[in-house]
Amino acid sequence: MAIHAPLENNPQNKETSVICGFYDLNNSDHPFIAIGETTTWCWQQGCRLQWYPHNNNRKILYNKMTDGQYGCVIQDIDTKKITRTYKRPVYIVANDGNCGLSLNFSRLQRLRPGYGYANLPDKYEGQVVPEDDGIWRINMKTGEERFLFSIADIKKIEPLKNMTGAEHYFNHLLFNPDDTRFMFFHLWIKDGKRYNRLMTCDIDGKDLYPLINEGHVSHYCWKSNNELLAFSTHRDTGMNYHLYKDKSSSREIVGKGLLTEDGHPSFSPYDSLLLTDTYPDKYRNQHLLILNLKDNKLFQIGSFHSPLSFKGEVRCDLHPRWSPSGRYICIDSACDGKRVMHVLDMSYFRSIK
Repeated sequence: MAIHAPLENNPQNKETSVICGFYDLNNSDHPFIAIGETTTWCWQQGCRLQWYPHNNNRKILYNKMTDGQYGCVIQDIDTKKITRTYKRPVYIVANDGNCGLSLNFSRLQRLRPGYGYANLPDKYEGQVVPEDDGIWRINMKTGEERFLFSIADIKKIEPLKNMTGAEHYFNHLLFNPDDTRFMFFHLWIKDGKRYNRLMTCDIDGKDLYPLINEGHVSHYCWKSNNELLAFSTHRDTGMNYHLYKDKSSSREIVGKGLLTEDGHPSFSPYDSLLLTDTYPDKYRNQHLLILNLKDNKLFQIGSFHSPLSFKGEVRCDLHPRWSPSGRYICIDSACDGKRVMHVLDMSYFRSIK
């Protein structure tokens, strides 16, 4: 799946649309198959384009304006027919396709440009801790919505001193593999500085647990139903990739002395490989890395130059991700002066396994 966006490196606005579709890798020419278009998108999180359900691959889901409001559609890739429309945008869909989660994309864009949508104003602007804004769960079969909890509700849980007087919001929602729990970031801005923490809860928004609560956590991924990896900082262990056991204080450093920089981590589907990347170094090079967890060996499998024009809201991170089989890795890169998706065949890297 992919979106075709304008070549201009400008912040997204409500008039600019992108084309949603996919590349057919079974065809030797790898053509892009256009399916639909939308004006609700951003540089860092797109329009939340994803397969629906994840084991079908004949339907896609993406956010789109519906009746003058943010919404979401499911579209058949063969007929190009929209088979269902939702009245709320979807951030993430459960692995079984039964439910989705939503948040305020206008507030997200206002407080974190490049991650939300600029089509509509944030109706809670001026409220630093809204009582009626938060996270919703959507029944993907019926369209029924349920408000799980507010930003104000979450602020009350084990609050930190620097939360007082700050403006709060949510981002980065993700279900665990069996869809029994999900994680999210609670973020706040005070005196121009951003802080955050990682919370987990069950799919009813209950059994909330502040898993990382010292003011800094970055990129993340679930390893299992009760294990979660994140790049974070703790007073006793410093800034590292840490592997956490959900609903406990248990944690351990992963790749100590090897993985020392923030990146976008994910575990391979069928073996003990951890994939991640780095932000541009002093030469503007981004590095693609794999850590073999069996012997704790680190491999650099690529380096990609990032032109200086790709920074801030319009930056192009590698965002590496595995194919379902684990044979391929897909990345985004602007090394040729424009945003391009590259697919790497892991069978060429036999020495890593």
